[in-house]
Amino acid sequence: MSKQGKRQMPTAVVNKREGNIRILFALISVALVLAMGGCSLLGSTDKPVEKHIFDIMDTDVNVRAYGPNAEEAIEQALAEMRRLDSLLSAYDPDSEVSEVNRMAGEAPVKVSDDTLAVIERALYFAELSGGVFDPTVFPVSELWAVAREQKQLPSKEDVAAALELVDYTRVQVDRDEATVFLSVKGMGLDLGAIAKGYAVDKMAQILRASQVESFLINAGGNVYAGGRKPDNTLWRVGVTDPKDTGDIIGVMPAEDMAIVSSGDYRRYFVVDNTVYHHIIDPRTGYPSDTSRGTTVFSPSSIDADALSTIMFILGPDDSEGILSQFDGIGVIFVRQDGSVVSKGLVDGFEFK
Repeated sequence: MSKQGKRQMPTAVVNKREGNIRILFALISVALVLAMGGCSLLGSTDKPVEKHIFDIMDTDVNVRAYGPNAEEAIEQALAEMRRLDSLLSAYDPDSEVSEVNRMAGEAPVKVSDDTLAVIERALYFAELSGGVFDPTVFPVSELWAVAREQKQLPSKEDVAAALELVDYTRVQVDRDEATVFLSVKGMGLDLGAIAKGYAVDKMAQILRASQVESFLINAGGNVYAGGRKPDNTLWRVGVTDPKDTGDIIGVMPAEDMAIVSSGDYRRYFVVDNTVYHHIIDPRTGYPSDTSRGTTVFSPSSIDADALSTIMFILGPDDSEGILSQFDGIGVIFVRQDGSVVSKGLVDGFEFK
């Protein structure tokens, strides 16, 4: 995921990327409902309620829903995402995560059930992946955020020093006391690779609890398709082509499914014709160079969020061991050479 608390995207990056990201967001929104003839929801007399909000969890959020309770339910769902952002953002000085980071090496911090749940799930994925996913990557992420702003590579010495502070095994969670403690001063949690997925799952729960069974959430590449459209057809979700963000590589028909993408085209800068993006391999301290993009299909948005990062770093050749731990998971990889590989359950995906 700056006002001192919530970091704005660096100006140099915004100037270069914001147009592409707005186009990409618009494309995804269109692809979700227009692809393959679904644009007018033929056969349906219901009118959707749609809300488009900017800058929650550092992204644009669009929710489309059908039903008599849709408008109120969408507002409740967006309010929940804002609430979770205020707890989980490492860039909001008033958040619980920021307090945990400030107290690193000093004392445990009592946190809410939501913060505890996200941290525990992040640590689960860290253990499962052997540190390919590591929520303590914050010191390195911050180093590269400054590099993006200045368009200048960090020194090897600075990367090595920051990397010394990355170690998920040093996170101490006391479930009985609901506390989290980072055992080394200077450590920091960054839940940006999992918090949005948790929030989208919570939004879907709120919509369903309000008897809204047909809805689509798009939170900047974290998509959740709830139920079917009112004409009983599946939602159709376009998957962005990392080589050309104005295009898609195909469409996934979806029902009660999370579709989450990670790519080297979201936050990046260029030095000497080399692209340095925001997805850091916690094992090396540098942007991963295995993939151009990954898209994960899963019943769970929080799992899809974490897995999209893990799959991006691992690539298709080293992903089988982790994918085998989950049911109903599918992944599409775009390699560095532009070739596309699919793994797991991708039934129904329609390549362009």
